[in-house]
Amino acid sequence: MYAPKIAYGMIVGVPRVPFVNEIPIQFSSSAVNASPIVQSFQNNISQDTLIERVSFGISQPNTFPGSPFQSTYFNQLKQSGQTGIGIQMQVFGGPKYAINDTYTDLGQLLDVFAMTWPNGWPLAKQSNVSVSAVLLQTPVSVPVDVTLTFLGWQNLDKALDDLSADECRNRLKAFGIEVPNLGDVNL
Repeated sequence: MYAPKIAYGMIVGVPRVPFVNEIPIQFSSSAVNASPIVQSFQNNISQDTLIERVSFGISQPNTFPGSPFQSTYFNQLKQSGQTGIGIQMQVFGGPKYAINDTYTDLGQLLDVFAMTWPNGWPLAKQSNVSVSAVLLQTPVSVPVDVTLTFLGWQNLDKALDDLSADECRNRLKAFGIEVPNLGDVNL
């Protein structure tokens, strides 16, 4: 178990509260592969969090303004997986790591989340998610507004937050659940 606090909270039935956070990105220039726009959560995450879904929205107010086909255009952009927007994502905190080393199309990157973390993406307390974004294709018009939305949950119990990961592992072992300490595993 990579996140023993989250696992222990689930097993003992600690109530959970929703977690929703957004990262807005705006491209005001149509220059392809220009300097990246870097954004992150406004605040660090206050406790261990499990992200179950990452979604995105794209808006170009000057593309087909007033046309009934505007929503169809954006829907087809999302469904094709080829948005023309490249994303690099990193997690800062403990541990610090990169989700991807190269710019990946936004439409494809979110499939990575669904496949890599099918049971949720654990983020440790005091972590923050940073996103670097560039245009990979010239957009139809500018500005291009992108909103990344992170949906998950956090445990609603301060006592659980005060427990160490080792204490949660020990308590899970008492329930008969074997939880290795990743620091002890030879990789």
